[in-house]
Amino acid sequence: MYTMKKILLSVALLAFTLSTYAQPFTIGIKGGINSNTITTDSYKGITGYTWQDFKSDTKKGWNLGIFARIGNRVYLQPELLYTLLKSNSNVTLVTSTGTLTPGTYSQVFDVKAIQVPLLLGIKLIDLKEASIRAFTGPAMSTILNDSKIGIRNSGGIEIPSTLYDPKSFKKAVWNWQLGGGLDLGSLVFDVRYEWGLTNLTNGNITGIGFVNKGNTLTFSLGIKFL
Repeated sequence: MYTMKKILLSVALLAFTLSTYAQPFTIGIKGGINSNTITTDSYKGITGYTWQDFKSDTKKGWNLGIFARIGNRVYLQPELLYTLLKSNSNVTLVTSTGTLTPGTYSQVFDVKAIQVPLLLGIKLIDLKEASIRAFTGPAMSTILNDSKIGIRNSGGIEIPSTLYDPKSFKKAVWNWQLGGGLDLGSLVFDVRYEWGLTNLTNGNITGIGFVNKGNTLTFSLGIKFL
């Protein structure tokens, strides 16, 4: 949380500094839907289990927050978003010397986060009442405490949480975003893809744990007030 405060303070100071130098400045609200894929890269947990066939399913989520835009043709766009991500990642237990029997298991992700993207954009086409943009930049997410991972067997029954940590998320996760947008008057339309730069989870050597990373496609609609 200390890191998040430092980033928010830096963004606020940057926005204030640029605005004092007569840079065009706008602020607005936005919301969107996202399509999430949280992949399982490997198993990093207690010994006695052999896993294979890591497969991921895409699930829908949403986000809501505020954004600012500083600059004209080339601009800086910091955002502050509440994000909900959902996904399933299926794995096959091949051999077991523990309490779980071989078969298919699913990791069910319910991730809530505060995300701070810091995007650098350029207007490719700039008309009086419309513009087409491209943008890219990093995004840091702080995972909230009510996020959860559930591991279920092929019958949909969740295995006991004593065998794994349902909250084994990293506190801070870094991603990279790339996208494009359309401005029509005060309306802002965006589409962006987000790659995971750091793991969402790093496994759990004291229980059943996996290394997971997320990728997200987001469509959003916003409105500028200034």
